[in-house]
Amino acid sequence: MAMLFDILGGALGSMQSGPKPLFRALKLSASLNFEQDDFDPETVRDHLAGASAGDDTAGIFRRALAGWDAEGDEAWTEGTARNSDERRALIYRQLKLADDFVEICERLFPPHRLAPPVVIAGAHKRWYTNEIRQARNFYWSAYKRQLEAEGWADESIAQLDESTTSVVERLADPTSPEAFQSKGLVVGYVQSGKTANFTGVIAKAADAGYKLIIVLAGTLDVLRSQTQRRVDKDMIGQELLDRDYVSDADWDKFLAHGAKPSELGSFDLYRLTGPESDYRQLSRGVDALKFEGVDPTKPLWDRDNLFTAGTRIAIVKKHSKILERLLADLLLLSRNNIGAPLDQVPALIIDDESDQASINANKPAKDGEKQKQAPTNLGIVNLLKILPRAQYVGYTATPFANVFVDPSNEEDIFPKDFLISLPRPEKYMGVSDFYDLEGSPLDEATRPNERDYVRAVKGDDGDPLNLQKAIDSFVLSGAIKLFRRDADLKFRHHTMLIHSSARVADHKELAKAVRETFLRAGYEGGAGLKRLESLLEADFRPVSARREPEMAFPADFAALLPFVAECLSLIGDPSDSVLILNNENKEQTPDFDRQAVWKFLVGGTKLSRGYTVEGLTVSYYRRRAQTADTLMQMGRWFGFRNGYRDLVRLFIGTEEKIDKRGLRKINLYEAFGAVCRDEEMFREELKRYASIEDPRVLPRQIPPLVPSHMLKPTAANKMYNARITFRNFGGQLSESTFAPTEPDVIAENRAAIGRLLAGAAFSTAKLTAKLAGGRNGSLTAKFATISPAAVVALLTDYRYFNPRDPSGKAGSPMLAQLDFLKRTGKSDPEIDDWLFFAPQVSEPRAKDEFAGEEFGVVFRSRPDSGNRLSTYNDPIHRQFAEHITMKVALEEPNPELSALRRPRRGVVIFYPITDTDKPAKPKPPFTPGFTLLFPANGIETPITFGVVKQDEPEALIVAAE
Repeated sequence: MAMLFDILGGALGSMQSGPKPLFRALKLSASLNFEQDDFDPETVRDHLAGASAGDDTAGIFRRALAGWDAEGDEAWTEGTARNSDERRALIYRQLKLADDFVEICERLFPPHRLAPPVVIAGAHKRWYTNEIRQARNFYWSAYKRQLEAEGWADESIAQLDESTTSVVERLADPTSPEAFQSKGLVVGYVQSGKTANFTGVIAKAADAGYKLIIVLAGTLDVLRSQTQRRVDKDMIGQELLDRDYVSDADWDKFLAHGAKPSELGSFDLYRLTGPESDYRQLSRGVDALKFEGVDPTKPLWDRDNLFTAGTRIAIVKKHSKILERLLADLLLLSRNNIGAPLDQVPALIIDDESDQASINANKPAKDGEKQKQAPTNLGIVNLLKILPRAQYVGYTATPFANVFVDPSNEEDIFPKDFLISLPRPEKYMGVSDFYDLEGSPLDEATRPNERDYVRAVKGDDGDPLNLQKAIDSFVLSGAIKLFRRDADLKFRHHTMLIHSSARVADHKELAKAVRETFLRAGYEGGAGLKRLESLLEADFRPVSARREPEMAFPADFAALLPFVAECLSLIGDPSDSVLILNNENKEQTPDFDRQAVWKFLVGGTKLSRGYTVEGLTVSYYRRRAQTADTLMQMGRWFGFRNGYRDLVRLFIGTEEKIDKRGLRKINLYEAFGAVCRDEEMFREELKRYASIEDPRVLPRQIPPLVPSHMLKPTAANKMYNARITFRNFGGQLSESTFAPTEPDVIAENRAAIGRLLAGAAFSTAKLTAKLAGGRNGSLTAKFATISPAAVVALLTDYRYFNPRDPSGKAGSPMLAQLDFLKRTGKSDPEIDDWLFFAPQVSEPRAKDEFAGEEFGVVFRSRPDSGNRLSTYNDPIHRQFAEHITMKVALEEPNPELSALRRPRRGVVIFYPITDTDKPAKPKPPFTPGFTLLFPANGIETPITFGVVKQDEPEALIVAAE
């Protein structure tokens, strides 16, 4: 067994530039390594055919196939796409596998259809080739081994390999005589492993020749320490860590190289910071920052120097004073000619949570004044100024601040060169798990995620269905975790997040309420155990049966009872069960790396912005955040939940008061969902335009791509220089859920609908078909045919904002659609007519009348009690409309539906809307809301861009005329 592993490993290791004939390589490996000239390579095939899932020999072959599947545009790939059937077939041919061996591979090692990163970037000089990655991969290979030891799946490592390569290949070549600064942004998901990604980028960049690496690790000490330990543990390795972790309980799990990398033919990494020590001015001596190569007659970037010189790494808190210390030391070396000049040092700046503190949030300067810079932003900019070979890569899950604000303040760190959207990781639990983005507000059966994972919180915390039920869920889920515990599945941490305010005083009161509720829970017997048993049978058993039917689950409550006791013991006495995470209680911040944590966590800011809450199972969230980035960053309940994703519960406020009198309320679940839809829309837009090659979409052209409801108007005296000159909406859905509340504006919009329908001949019919997934669908709809000119008039007249607001009409989110509909010639939208399509619900909230026709009123909430509704259209209704426009073809349509379907027909889905849930019969005026579905067309160009100022084509922004 071991010999087969070594022989196969040697054979695969000899294939440095793509797959080669496998049997020939096996015979050569056996002969060279074991002097077995008569080795039969068929034994490897036979072993693989019967190998178990955990077999090491099968593992290295599976990883080799996955690596070739995901390989970039190398010569051997012959132009085949990554992770495609064509690529896998090519691999088999180049390995010269017989049909029976191919069948084994297809059965045991099928290709994974891993989603690639989405890249928006200009052309770049190709330098980070497969040959370089193979020849200089010491730290990346070590990091990959560490991830394998930690249980990462092969496909997850392959996905990480591909996404980190997509970042590194867009940095400047560190060996280039010409200095160049590349600036980019990497957009991940909340709690999705961004640290793992940029650690991989650091490893590959160090291998490639970057000599100074600076990680800006958030604004909190706890985030910096957490990042330092992870990079130290997983990439730098024991031999280079001094004595910082000698008492660490997980020391044996830290990466070990076997000797210092410099003794193994590579170079050493020198840390300028430690787990408890941020950067201190020259604390480790001048030599700590001294860059020098073996040949002083050549510049540091010369290959003879670059690949032997040590690399410095500093993981620092994002604070202006700390950046000033680092900047001062670098300048001191430069002034005193100590080591290589700074303009010879290839450097990499990784900015974690780059939308926080890094951006200059000061107001734009008035004409003739100098723009003031925020201190942290100034520190980053100054580092880039003194390091001409520095590359800047920001990481964030909420990119709005980086890309979608007025970039006139941010030209120094604006991601001018690339924007990379990371794919959703394997086994990640995120937006699509907690939200039913295609679910109908009228049909609970289409909202299974909300049903299984989300619990509405209404009223006071003292309501038995609120905090008490959340704590019961925490105890019960912890007991089930312990019941599932075995050799392969261990749960070191079990936590409950409780977040209702950013105020420190509120944390103290909330912690007290949690302790008292836990104390009175009665888990020692009687009422408490009855509640747990009821919760087990009514909630956790059916959800687990639907979500994780293969996972162990107790047959009855009696079987779980011993584990309830153990869970309570791990949580501890009620007086010691709660940890408060804020600046006044720093000593209570849990160190997940050093100790097991089974606790309630109460806090505010520290429970967001990059801080990873390990073992998070139950979240209790009532914070009244009203901004998109704040809401997104509060999503600590997103993440990896291996072995317990069916036990996760989100208790979230759905009627939270915004004002003291309680007249305005916010549904946090819907508000969060609206932001999540924005994010998904943004990612889909990036995917759509990333594939355009001629001309390429560039990062500076991203702002006008963003739906207008996602950004505030730019400064009155500024505008984006990039502008969309044409956009093809063929086959797409368009709507804006901005809806003014002023009665006079609502009246204007109602009049616009009235003009649209003037003279229209309406029909009513029941439509039926099989929907996606095989469900039977039916609806009754009113409909009429209207002209393209009438829809143009509607978009011209409709007001999404109060027109008295100076930013109102200028910010209209449908101007691009209006321009598209007015096109002629080769850009003709190819629309003969529109079907005004008004689905009628069985129990409307009220009746409304337009142009003499009566329509049922539907309820749509305003998540933030502002000018935006949660949605207009219903996903089930939309499927019927998409069938009519020929975007999809539903099965078994009835004749009435078939009669409406035709090419070159668009659909206007229409609803009169009330945003008042109570009383049951709301009063007018009702807001008219509509969604447009454009038919497909033959236009080849999806989008074109121009600039506002022809004489300033490279400027990000220009002064408004």
